[in-house]
Amino acid sequence: MFLAWLNGHQDHFTMPAGMQSARGILHYCDVFRLTDQANVLDHPELALLRMENFVAVNGGR
Repeated sequence: MFLAWLNGHQDHFTMPAGMQSARGILHYCDVFRLTDQANVLDHPELALLRMENFVAVNGGR
């Protein structure tokens, strides 16, 4: 679900029962970094913008 959201396939990132909160921000940062390294981001600019917003909202800088 997170990768689908980063790639622009859905307009939100929420999981059933709020399970997205079961992982910390560092987990999602690792996922982002690894997907970038694997070259599987369909729209890297959109993914970067979404990731920056995600980190800002979830306690990052």
